[in-house]
Amino acid sequence: MKRFVTVKIIMALSVAAASLAGCTKTEESYQYVNLSQVSCSFLGEGSQSLAITVKASPATWEATPGATWVKVERTDDRTLTVTVEDNETGAERSTVINIAAGQATQEILVSQLAKDSEFARFRKLDTFQMGAAMSPSGKYAGGFVTTIAADDSYQFQPTIVDIETGEWHQFGPFPQMLYALHQTMAVTDQGLLFITDGQNGGQIAIDLTGDIFIPEAPAGFQFKPEIQATSADGKYWVGFAVDAPIGEGMYRPLLWTDGVPEVLPMPDKNYRGEEFWVGIMARGMSADGSVIYGTSWENSDFGMVYWKDGLVDWVGKDVHVLTPVVMKASDGTEYDYNLANGMVCTANLTNISATGKWIAGSYRTEAQSEDRISVVYTETAAFYNTETETTTIVEDYGESTGMHVTDDGIAFVGIGTLGISTSKVYDLNTNTDLGSMEDWVYDNYGIIVPAGCINYISGDGKVVLGTSPQASAGGTNFINWYVAPPVTK
Repeated sequence: MKRFVTVKIIMALSVAAASLAGCTKTEESYQYVNLSQVSCSFLGEGSQSLAITVKASPATWEATPGATWVKVERTDDRTLTVTVEDNETGAERSTVINIAAGQATQEILVSQLAKDSEFARFRKLDTFQMGAAMSPSGKYAGGFVTTIAADDSYQFQPTIVDIETGEWHQFGPFPQMLYALHQTMAVTDQGLLFITDGQNGGQIAIDLTGDIFIPEAPAGFQFKPEIQATSADGKYWVGFAVDAPIGEGMYRPLLWTDGVPEVLPMPDKNYRGEEFWVGIMARGMSADGSVIYGTSWENSDFGMVYWKDGLVDWVGKDVHVLTPVVMKASDGTEYDYNLANGMVCTANLTNISATGKWIAGSYRTEAQSEDRISVVYTETAAFYNTETETTTIVEDYGESTGMHVTDDGIAFVGIGTLGISTSKVYDLNTNTDLGSMEDWVYDNYGIIVPAGCINYISGDGKVVLGTSPQASAGGTNFINWYVAPPVTK
């Protein structure tokens, strides 16, 4: 709709005094321009003409626009009609119209917005349950919507959003006895969505036509796998599966190439320098498919590993330090233990930059409690450069978490470690604070977003996926949202 600025009517006066020779009487004539409004705004395209009332003395007045994109017409003695051309500049613009009656003048400020297609979009995904995923290049967002059937059972609708056009592809609803959808994990740039199935284990994969298949683990595995991330071209998927019955097998990191799975290698020892007994899960992948990262899952270790050029190593290996100590059990029994300082993360799926140059996480330090019965932890945001094999530990924000990072070293830091509701942006190149996440988004995209954190940015920087807390009758929920370029026509 049109936006008009309401102003007080302004009258401009000039006085012309004339003296007649030989006369003692002086006559004065008043000249003025009185406008119904002195400021107006137009949409970027398709704006209707605007009529402005002009009262002037002398009655003959002229209107002169200050730019060629503004057209003016005196449609009668007291009406000025203003018309603007569609704005093709990609930015807001303004000029003035000068109204002159004799020596009296007045200006009308004319502003025109950019076309709607020039504005970035902010869209909530608050109807999705258990989060949303974004494809590596930001083409699609995926999730599912839960509703209640007539018999009070749950039913689920997998949903794929075309971020370029804003179109929603929604399927189902599927009854929970068929697929009890539990958590959204990944969606490809080709529109293939992976959602965990809480009823049958493993996942379903559903495409833009609604076709569904169940991803398979390597031969001999006892459990269905879970895909966690994909490459932009859809050629590679990463995830994990348990290779034998619970209690007998371990979590194995998996890589699928054109749908064919293989087991990724694991380090010789676990995060604490001991034998593996639970295993490792592959969690994320760079958009180009060149670097994969994952986490160990033994007790609360969550140590980060990465695969690059066919090799596996610990993320933050330059700061990964083991310290042997003697701990004490609650019954007083002493035992040997390795404290471990290093980079960790939990089930985060988007902690890597587009080419795998940077990996985000937390630098966790461990110390014995005074009674030696427990371990005291501290966690600070940290970012590992896979090219230089060095770690940048960000201590500016106290206890914090590295959430995501771009190839050019712009890091997103969640304040705290659990239930993160606010975050900061940090430049790893200059080691400087770039302000709050909301201010950074506004400065770079011109969009106001709620407080929260950024989970992912597409490699070209055009699409952003974020999370924010949202109050509800049942308490605080965390919802996803995205910022994207204007809808394509």
